[in-house]
Amino acid sequence: MSALLDIRGLKKQFGGVTALSGVDLAIDEGEILGVVGPNGSGKTTLFNVVTGVYRPTAGSVTLRGRDITGIPAHAISQHGIGYTFQQAMAFPGLSVMENVRIAVEHCRRTARRDDDWASPGALLDFVGIGHLAPERAGVLPFGSLRLLGLALALATRPTLLLLDEPAAGLNDRETTALVRLVEQFPDRGITVCVIDHDMKLMQMLCRRLAVLDFGAKIADGPTADVLNDPKVLDVYLGGHV
Repeated sequence: MSALLDIRGLKKQFGGVTALSGVDLAIDEGEILGVVGPNGSGKTTLFNVVTGVYRPTAGSVTLRGRDITGIPAHAISQHGIGYTFQQAMAFPGLSVMENVRIAVEHCRRTARRDDDWASPGALLDFVGIGHLAPERAGVLPFGSLRLLGLALALATRPTLLLLDEPAAGLNDRETTALVRLVEQFPDRGITVCVIDHDMKLMQMLCRRLAVLDFGAKIADGPTADVLNDPKVLDVYLGGHV
């Protein structure tokens, strides 16, 4: 299995605050990798640097051997990296269908055509909200709005999808449905990296975890091994569990 994304020595400082301090991380083609850590450990900053929201202070990001360090967010998207944010976002005054149609039209020039989502409706059906196509996005329940955000990210036809706390605010049934959905992505050519505090979700979804603490990577390996690592138990799970 070859590395799709390779992060080397990534640093990000905000004034005198170091959010990332030399992170090395490889994301393998076809895997679902989890990134965990306490609040303020640098997880979202890592995603924001990879996707061009922030420029790194130092270090490099390469996608299939191509240096994409610090290029604008729209160019990162065109290179095949999709991103869902912690806060579910859409155009609230437009319908669900209109939201996805805008995303599809915007990405048409760079979209892969070898996918199963030939239309916005097919994409909505895939994530499970096709029946909500005529509804205004602003009146959707939170779980459905999360799925709309996922559909918008998939509309960019990513080869790598970064999910930032996709299960935040979901109930157990919705979380299980989300896991079953995301599990299908590697078979559709989409590698996944996910941040979440829900350890049950991460255990169901990820065979490998990387752990950040104060901007540094302190563990990286099979999920069961990482969750039993004394350093991880100490800094993230509260010591002996």
